Amino acid sequence: MTAAQAAAGNALQPGEYITEKGWGRLLLKEQNGALTFSLESITGEDVCALNGAIDGDRGVAKGDNGQPDCSVKFTSGQQGINVTAAMPNECKAFCGYNGDFEAPYLRVKDGCGRDDLDRTRTAFKRFYEGKNYKAALTTLSPALPNCLPTLEWEEEGAIRNDLAITQYKNGLYAQCLATLDKYAEDAGKDDDAAVDGWTPVLADRYLAIVRAARTNIGLCRKGAMKK
Repeated sequence: MTAAQAAAGNALQPGEYITEKGWGRLLLKEQNGALTFSLESITGEDVCALNGAIDGDRGVAKGDNGQPDCSVKFTSGQQGINVTAAMPNECKAFCGYNGDFEAPYLRVKDGCGRDDLDRTRTAFKRFYEGKNYKAALTTLSPALPNCLPTLEWEEEGAIRNDLAITQYKNGLYAQCLATLDKYAEDAGKDDDAAVDGWTPVLADRYLAIVRAARTNIGLCRKGAMKK
């Protein structure tokens, strides 16, 4: 392989890239022959937001009101793009106090992009509310095994609960319990113990997942006992 071929193979490709566990999202778009980037990440309660133009392997987010620019390095690899701050101090200004965006960003699988998942969940909801539980199950089931690596924790919780109650409606009680096994321990605790160690803002959001799981686990256990 020549150096030119290697460079072409490692060229940045337009598309959607998401970190493991979905806390960061990078969009690369081609506009008028130039590549642009838009990056957003959430670390706890702190957000980073950057966008700008890319030249080679560097992207520059322009600062507002005299704020310095942030230079970001993009390194293309087999699974996606590694993102690092070329100017860490300047880039901090684009983030909340504990915000961070440096990480490997994985090219999303088909059907696992944010817009794709929104469409899947909308279609699922339509089937579920129409009491077509078989179609609802068929629609939502692939999302968890296919997209789990890049699902954000809250999104994962919502999908697991939706899938579990749909499995219950289809009489698949063991599958329902397996889907919610991740939350079974916390669902067995009282609310305060379940969110011990979570910050107040995030605790309420996690508790919503646990409470739904608690209800669904109860239904599926009863269903399994009747079988």
